[in-house]
Amino acid sequence: MKRDSFFFKGGVLGLILPLLAFIVYSNIVMEGDFIALYYQLKILNIHTHVFSLCVLANLLPFLIFIRTHRDRQAQGILMTTFIWAFFILLNKFLV
Repeated sequence: MKRDSFFFKGGVLGLILPLLAFIVYSNIVMEGDFIALYYQLKILNIHTHVFSLCVLANLLPFLIFIRTHRDRQAQGILMTTFIWAFFILLNKFLV
């Protein structure tokens, strides 16, 4: 697999950015205790809303990749965004 393939640049970035966004959000709201924040959001039944907003962080690199004509990396970001959306949907209805 080539190093410039969509998985390495777009896919990994698409997986990491929402996690970083949630960690930054937890640092702001709960001073770094992201596990307690998850349980608090779960009790309030808004955890899927916050996760969806964290996935929105993939929008900026996606638009940058599209505008610079790096379509393979944009496909990786889009693929991981759909994966995140699927997991959020499962979390909403099964947990």
